[in-house]
Amino acid sequence: MVQILVILLILLILSMVVCVVVFGRRQGKSRPGVMQLIWTAIFTAICYTAFILVPAEHYRLAVFMDGLYFLSTDWLAVCLLFFATAYTEVEPSSRLPKYMIILFAAAESVSFAVNTFTLHMFELKAETAGKLGINYWDIQWKPPHLAHRIFVYSIVLYSLILFTYRLVKEPSIYKKQYGGILAQALAVMVINIFCYALDTKFDYSVILYASMAISVTYFALYASPRVLLEKINSTIIADSVIGMAAYDKKGKCIGVNPVAAEFFSESGDIHDIAEGYLLRWKAEHAGNNEKVICEEQRGTRANEEMYFHVTYQRFDDEKGRNLGSCFQFEDRTEVVRKFREEQYRITHDMLTGLLNRNAFEREAEKLLAEAEEPYYMVCSNIKDFKLVNELYGAEVGDRLLIAQANMIRSALDEKTVVARIFADKFCILLPKGRFDEKEAFDQITALRDLELVHSFKLHYYIGVYEIKDVNEPIWTMYDKAIMAIDTIRGNYEQTICYYQDELLEHIMQEKEVLGEFDKAIADRQFHMFLQPQIANDGAIVGAEALVRWIHPEKGMISPGIFIPTLEKAGLIHKLDLYMWESAARKLEEWKESGIEKYSISVNISTKDFYYLDICESFRVLAEKYDFDRKKLKLEITESALMENVQKNMKTLDGLHGLGYDIEIDDFGSGYSSLGMLKDIHADILKIDMIFLQETQNVQRSTTILKNIITMSKELGMPVITEGVETKEQVDFLMRVGCDMFQGFYFARPMKVESFESEYCQ
Repeated sequence: MVQILVILLILLILSMVVCVVVFGRRQGKSRPGVMQLIWTAIFTAICYTAFILVPAEHYRLAVFMDGLYFLSTDWLAVCLLFFATAYTEVEPSSRLPKYMIILFAAAESVSFAVNTFTLHMFELKAETAGKLGINYWDIQWKPPHLAHRIFVYSIVLYSLILFTYRLVKEPSIYKKQYGGILAQALAVMVINIFCYALDTKFDYSVILYASMAISVTYFALYASPRVLLEKINSTIIADSVIGMAAYDKKGKCIGVNPVAAEFFSESGDIHDIAEGYLLRWKAEHAGNNEKVICEEQRGTRANEEMYFHVTYQRFDDEKGRNLGSCFQFEDRTEVVRKFREEQYRITHDMLTGLLNRNAFEREAEKLLAEAEEPYYMVCSNIKDFKLVNELYGAEVGDRLLIAQANMIRSALDEKTVVARIFADKFCILLPKGRFDEKEAFDQITALRDLELVHSFKLHYYIGVYEIKDVNEPIWTMYDKAIMAIDTIRGNYEQTICYYQDELLEHIMQEKEVLGEFDKAIADRQFHMFLQPQIANDGAIVGAEALVRWIHPEKGMISPGIFIPTLEKAGLIHKLDLYMWESAARKLEEWKESGIEKYSISVNISTKDFYYLDICESFRVLAEKYDFDRKKLKLEITESALMENVQKNMKTLDGLHGLGYDIEIDDFGSGYSSLGMLKDIHADILKIDMIFLQETQNVQRSTTILKNIITMSKELGMPVITEGVETKEQVDFLMRVGCDMFQGFYFARPMKVESFESEYCQ
């Protein structure tokens, strides 16, 4: 029996030493307490083994070894308490109890050491069990030994309470680490009490001291952290926003979380699918020794395309042996979607879905670089599109643009590029053979028939440029198509116009005019020419001031070139101011020379009403120059007056108030109406002979002209007819009562010096 007990104790001692070697290197908050506990348990087991092996003739040695055993149980209980407070994280608020326990244990240790000589704690008596023939030491307890028992049981009981508290309070995954230790400590205490109560020949609880130390080591440093880590890892993986699929070293799938399952969206066993994916991955990356490989891959979820950032990770031990592997799938669908949306915004018009200006340039250049046939650049524009937005609202305007874009998009193919450049301007690059005028007219008709705008007639312009040089800048091509549109802008009869090289020459000519205009004004390159006005009695009554540009290098520049250009650029008012001042200055010179019988008529352009305060301009002229204001006649076309009747009526009243006479110019060539003659107070009516020339029914025109002249006279408005070129026209106008004439029949426009030499001598 003794031999069996000794062998068992030796095995337990060796087991505890192995625990120290195996688990002693593990790190953790509980490690110091566990190591103290297991070394104390080793010492306790060694002391008790030595005690029961002491022969009967060595009494003092037996008392000493038994005393060491009892004092070691004190320190074993103390180590258990300190381990329990650290492991359960229930530390006392003060360190005093700890110091008192250590002090009491130290006193007990001294007492048991002294007991070898004093025998005040216990005595030993060698006994032999009769039936079993077992030699053993019978312990004779002394009263002071009771304090030892109370001390040890109290400490162990408190430790059990700590473990029980944590066992009840903690989540289920933490219960095992407290429950296993609690069961061992409770068993030790029960067995020890049982041995004391029955006065057994041996203290069998010492066996449990050793097993408890091993159990504590296992649960504290290995089993519980491992299980806890597995549980936590499992929870983290399951709840992770990153998909994970784990494999063992043989490639068998051991786990797939929900996010990874979305990536493996095929039907069937998810583990089989994951294993197949690993096999394909290894086949595609054969020979790649990298542990981590990242790439973008696509999947589907509910028929929706998904994008994942895939990471493959191999796990090796410290010797490079494969332990397993895993895939991580980061769902980047939203990132890719936002990136694509941003890229779409960069390259597309958000209203129509067509390419925008920058993307059109890139795609057009790419297409033309590979072109094997002639191409057209076709641009479209809606006349007065701003009015659509103003009259019907921006929403209706947008719907109109979307409808046009959809109609254009229907003709798209790989050889065509379409874009919305801005506002209502669309641009198409397509093969020359694909452009069909009839199809274009049909599309325009379909757009006009849309019930988006009522009582507003949409008019589309289309400019076409045939590309001769594919290396020409895209926007030069575009500008040329727009130039073609500009030539028919305002023409309701024509919709499509093809670019001709003459258009570019005209544009360059306009640029030259605009570039030299300011210097020409400053250098007085513009000259006033005068065309005489003749009364019906043959007398010269005045002249109309006409501008001529005499360039120092280019010579005479036709008014038909620079006047439309200046009107289009909004600069005509500067030239008009220049001419008004030239006329006022000349009238002052004539007055000073005693020539006061002639008047000079100057033109007021339509644009002058927008850019100038006309009344103020002529008031300043009257103050600056000394002339008879009745001699400076102001010619205003009827079309200019009709632009804004109310405002322009106030301007005319202001000019009359300053003393100027007003001539209605080009009457009969524009919006002639009796209402205009009724409402507008003018001093002279000026009729253009084109009124007679542009009709097939001369008799009807003659009757109308005769009655206009008669009516004008009754209204107190003398009539002057310009554009008179033949004697027949003069005779006719004389018969119908015209008062004055102007035209080539009498004289062409001439320099002021020529006029003065011929008529002012």
